[in-house]
Amino acid sequence: MVKSKWLSFVLVFAMLVSVFVPTGMTKAFATGTSYDSMVVPSISDNGTRELGKFMIDIDPFVSNSEAIFELPDTDYEIHQVKIGDASFDLSGNKAKYVGSGNQKDSNYDPNYDTNSTVTSDVYTGKGNTDNIKAFQFKITKTSDNGFKLYLDYNGTGKNGELKFPIELTRVKVPSGASGDIKLTITGSGSGQLKDGSVVVATIGGGDLTVAAVDTKSFSDDGGNVKIRITESAAGKLKSKDTLKLVLPDGFKWDDNPNDYSVTSVFGTDISSEVQITPNDDTLEIRLKDNASVSTQKAAIDITGITKSDGTTAKIIEVDDSTKAKEGDVIAKVRGSYDVTPNEITVGTYGQYDTSISATDSSVVAFSGQYNQEDSSNDINKVSDIQIKESVAGSLIDGRTILLTLPTNARWYKIHDTKVTNVDKTGKNFEVDRDNGVKLEFAGLQGTDNRTAKFVVHRDSATSKNPAKLKIENNYVALEPGVTGDLKVTVGGTAGLSTDSITLAKVVNPVTVTADKTNVKIGVSNQAAGKIDISEYQAGAIYTNHGKNTLDLILPDGVKFTSKPTVKVTSGDLDIDNVNLVSDNSGNDNKILRIEFKSDSTEASTIEVSNIYYDVDRTVGEGDIKVKVGGSALVTVPSSSLSNYKDKDGYKDDYATLDYADIYFSGEDYVVKVANATVVTPAPNATKQTAVFTINSTTYTVNGVQNTLDSAPYVKNGRTYLPTRYVAYALGVSSDNVLWDGTKATFILGNRVVQVTPGSTTLTINGAPVTMDAPAEIVNGRVMVPFRWIAQAFGAQVQWDATNQTVTMTLQAQ
Repeated sequence: MVKSKWLSFVLVFAMLVSVFVPTGMTKAFATGTSYDSMVVPSISDNGTRELGKFMIDIDPFVSNSEAIFELPDTDYEIHQVKIGDASFDLSGNKAKYVGSGNQKDSNYDPNYDTNSTVTSDVYTGKGNTDNIKAFQFKITKTSDNGFKLYLDYNGTGKNGELKFPIELTRVKVPSGASGDIKLTITGSGSGQLKDGSVVVATIGGGDLTVAAVDTKSFSDDGGNVKIRITESAAGKLKSKDTLKLVLPDGFKWDDNPNDYSVTSVFGTDISSEVQITPNDDTLEIRLKDNASVSTQKAAIDITGITKSDGTTAKIIEVDDSTKAKEGDVIAKVRGSYDVTPNEITVGTYGQYDTSISATDSSVVAFSGQYNQEDSSNDINKVSDIQIKESVAGSLIDGRTILLTLPTNARWYKIHDTKVTNVDKTGKNFEVDRDNGVKLEFAGLQGTDNRTAKFVVHRDSATSKNPAKLKIENNYVALEPGVTGDLKVTVGGTAGLSTDSITLAKVVNPVTVTADKTNVKIGVSNQAAGKIDISEYQAGAIYTNHGKNTLDLILPDGVKFTSKPTVKVTSGDLDIDNVNLVSDNSGNDNKILRIEFKSDSTEASTIEVSNIYYDVDRTVGEGDIKVKVGGSALVTVPSSSLSNYKDKDGYKDDYATLDYADIYFSGEDYVVKVANATVVTPAPNATKQTAVFTINSTTYTVNGVQNTLDSAPYVKNGRTYLPTRYVAYALGVSSDNVLWDGTKATFILGNRVVQVTPGSTTLTINGAPVTMDAPAEIVNGRVMVPFRWIAQAFGAQVQWDATNQTVTMTLQAQ
């Protein structure tokens, strides 16, 4: 493909006079846009030919637009094209202006690459409204068989109609080409130059050329088609010969000849002399008598009549829906003429159905983030959503479409409009329209911003072709740490054929790996493994011009002994400051905070090394997991982080975020990583048997008598024992019995038991256990119902009602 620089031309409309668009023309409808064939010549293959002419009609013209115009394949070569009254040579490497019929060509340099003004009318005919004064267009060569056209709306003539023709004045047609030559228009997805196609010539060498120049999609209620018959020379259509169009199984022609309209396209007007005879699946066409043959090469169009109510007669009927195959309806061309081609597509058949799909489900979005107003990247922009009718009328006026995100996502913008404000501003705006169908956003449903509602508005008078609608420029907010496919549930009353679609692949903005060391409880300054933090892509760590931070957050009972070493090992992230800070509860050295100067332009990796921990005696055996978060990774607006429990069920002490909009419960990290494991020495491998007696201050351990300062007692049918002495009796050392003024902590091997006076809940390694009676303080000692404290340490218990004794046995570990 050879590309050139844009050539730009401003077309200034001076005097606008009448345009007559012939009735025989193809039309590819779009929202306010049509492509109408004006001349469809019959040509031969293997040579440079002049192809046809078609009109672009945009009503109203209100936006910039671009589209690629292409002939069927690279064997075709477009050498010259005429847009309005300006001609361009496309035979070289780039488009060159070659002049205008109303201009002095010497005023223009055909090789020049900057803007120029053409002062002639783009099309000297009525059709453009008076308030369309000027527009600028650009043309560039995109391939041998195609070019791109860009229309630049300058804000003049809002709501005006713009019409201008395009002619393919020199095209190299390959050898062996046959049938209709279609020019395909592929729009960019936005603007007013929409997808479509138009027949620009037919290749034939016999008596007649037959083409379907305006086809429709239809369902069981039938459809219409416009068929063009062109003579290769004057007098080819005769009364003695018959042209036949034969439909496939399941279809037939309308049996009323009066429902058919015959009009002249050019040459001798023989339209009134053409006889139409429908006979089930065969449509016969002939002249009434030999006196009516053409004296100039003629072309006629055959289509359904326009009825008094403004509708068009449907001349193709579905005779047997069990035999009618969905897809293109291809009619065979038969009869006594030498006709090109031997078959034509007269329509597309399908059941009423509407599909919905994502245009790019592979797009990546980041957990914990959402669209940032000042970011140069499209952060968390998800796939556009395409809605297509199989046949016109599948979408019904007033029906709804509901798109519900999963629990880890919230709508933030739809159609580039923010929809998640607390006051729900941005309701009821138009998303797209096509072929008489408008899709309107009607607000968010519920209270969690997950369900977006859309309403279909259909103009039955203009809904002739199936609509294709697109919901573009959509952004979501995503819960931190939740990854995987972002699947949207499809609902509503519109009857869409798909239950769900995937809008994005959700990933964490960083991947984190770590080495792991062993550490012991109750020991300070212990080495932990280094941590590597790698961006998924450049800018994934969103520094917000140095305002946001990346935080490594330690769990309860662990703090940094000293400030680790932090450096960038790859990429171009620029670290500004590194500090150890306290959490919201005032615990020192709980958070390693990394500050930056700016976002990366190359995906970067941060290494955190020389990490040393102080591990207190409340930490249970197992991994020490570090949270990796901070405002550079978690940007979603959330509630005060000091007032909720995080996604692992523990109260979080991380800093508060202050936003107006609340999306999630306030998770403050995207990933956890273990860089140390708490290990403890094996407990004493002896069997412990302890006996306590109600109202006695003595107890025995393995037969040895000991004294306690608070005697066991019975209250409300429960036997209470002093927890400290139970712990001693079962082998807990005095160093492992801790009291912080609120709760008592006991450490035995890999068990950490915590009891809070006044509460019925004790915890074992952090897991809550509900007792049937609360713990309490008597004579300065924490007293707990004996069965619960014994079982917390894994001991067996026995109650002797006669002797009023409690026996506890802890087997050797």
